[in-house]
Amino acid sequence: MPALVPGKSINDLYALQPQLGSGNEAETRQAYYATEVAWRTSRNTWLDIGSGIAISSLTVLLFLRANRVQTRARFRRLKTVSKAGFLIWLNIGWATLLAALYWYHYYRAIRGDFPPFADSIGIPLMYGQAALFGCWLISNGLFLLALWPARLPALLFEKPKYNSWPAVLVDAVVFLPLMFTGLYTIMTIIDGDHLAIAAALLFFYLLLVLRAGYMRAINAR
Repeated sequence: MPALVPGKSINDLYALQPQLGSGNEAETRQAYYATEVAWRTSRNTWLDIGSGIAISSLTVLLFLRANRVQTRARFRRLKTVSKAGFLIWLNIGWATLLAALYWYHYYRAIRGDFPPFADSIGIPLMYGQAALFGCWLISNGLFLLALWPARLPALLFEKPKYNSWPAVLVDAVVFLPLMFTGLYTIMTIIDGDHLAIAAALLFFYLLLVLRAGYMRAINAR
């Protein structure tokens, strides 16, 4: 499927870009965006969704293969990583997100998603990089504290032996970040944010690991 309707090319679209310093620059921009909507097909949308589903499926498949999961019973008995493994994978996830930031903007730039008169992609890269490094450092400190009372490795789907307020509290506290991470994962899949999909799935897994470590600690009392 072509990116633009038959008879139109990306050069035809770029020829409509507003000229800097012209008196009707705002009107020309509006005309450019209206023409772009009319000329573009749904190719990029399907490409993003399709690649997102493919990458998320491949990520889950590699995870299952790496853990030799072939049956549902084996999946229920899946063990988590250790505390050291947790921190290693946490930082791998943030490094993947940093790479995803650059790949996302580079890929869409060469695909022609950005108008030629748009601001430099260096601006979102600069702010995105600063935000990622800040969250990277904060998450390491928070998870170091959170891992202290947990007991790892444990069964990924560890259940409490009996209902108690600590077990209910753990589920309640972990539920919110799990929900937001799940929503973020769905958004990255729909958007076709290739590398961020794998990182989001990894963070979702690590939150399940943290919950399992607390449930094992509760059961060991």
